[in-house]
Amino acid sequence: MRGSVLLPSFESARKIIHLVGGLIPLLYLVLNLTKLEALLILGTLGLPFIGADLLRLWWPAVNRWFRLLFQVAMRPGEENRLTGATYYFLACWFTILMFERTIAIAALLILACADTAASVVGQAVGGYRIGQRKTLAGTVAFLITACLVMLPFFSPATSFLVASIAAVTEVLPLPVDDNVTIPLVAGISLTLLRSLSI
Repeated sequence: MRGSVLLPSFESARKIIHLVGGLIPLLYLVLNLTKLEALLILGTLGLPFIGADLLRLWWPAVNRWFRLLFQVAMRPGEENRLTGATYYFLACWFTILMFERTIAIAALLILACADTAASVVGQAVGGYRIGQRKTLAGTVAFLITACLVMLPFFSPATSFLVASIAAVTEVLPLPVDDNVTIPLVAGISLTLLRSLSI
């Protein structure tokens, strides 16, 4: 039905994971963790999953076990390649490593919140499509959400500009998983704009 959110079960699970992933930047902020503390905690939590995700690609028995546990959140085709969750963990770790604290927090909030908003609104509203998998409604939802999560940290002009850049990145059919490209592009954009005092 038009206007109803009818996400496939695996997409619903993935978006819940995305939103829960928003705890990573929030805890980084609220607990006032140092960069090293955040990297150690995230690495400790993510390494077992990433290790299992890698190992299953070469060991069928591990792949069967892994799929039994995580099938609900796996997209078709991920049975024999790395899952989006691995890219999510890696993106979070490298974003924290590469960028100043406030920039890393904002970039990861964009990933957690704006990407989820784009998927939910795109599925619910539908309408004009951009490429094969994206919709105009979802892209607008991404842009608005990304702008809102940055406003506590950056000026409206910077927030809108970086949200626009991240929204374009999310739409482009890039060969790299968007869990990686979105926070890295946002982080680089914020860093450059800060250096230009914009």
